[in-house]
Amino acid sequence: MNRIGYSIAFIFTAVFLLYLPILFEEEKALESMEDDSPLVPNYRAINLNSKLYDIEGKLSHQVAATKMEHYDELGFAVFDNPVYTLYLDNGDPWRVTADEGTLYSNNRIQLEKNVRIVNLQTDEFIKEISTEFIEINLENKTLSSDQVVNISGVDYQVRSIGLFGNLATQQYELSEHVQTQFNPKP
Repeated sequence: MNRIGYSIAFIFTAVFLLYLPILFEEEKALESMEDDSPLVPNYRAINLNSKLYDIEGKLSHQVAATKMEHYDELGFAVFDNPVYTLYLDNGDPWRVTADEGTLYSNNRIQLEKNVRIVNLQTDEFIKEISTEFIEINLENKTLSSDQVVNISGVDYQVRSIGLFGNLATQQYELSEHVQTQFNPKP
């Protein structure tokens, strides 16, 4: 290699070494900008267990989840394997479980995949509601779904596509009734 080749190699090496710190600073700036992104949770909780009380001091609902991520700027929290226990005004509890859940700032929760709503009172007409998606308003205890819904009790099972209901009043409206099976005990 001649002097011109060495000179060109030296210039490229010098330029590379001069710009190397600037390249690393830009990466650090991008990383810090990503941390402030609304897509990054403000906080996370593992094995969450929480109790919420109403204004009068009565237990309103309990929440447990294997993982929770809260996105303050976006206005929601995401749960893995949530277990909600809702207490009606008379104290009757309902347990709601799912694989995934999203709680919005207006006290509305959307639950997806393997959703089960179980009445923990033993003498009630409706024992369980199951579906793949449901939305529950935690304030007025109403629920709605546009998916296939199974409602079961002691001696019956009802299948519907879509449901609107109120856990407190025990009134339910089926959007599109599919099938009802009665299995009375002798």
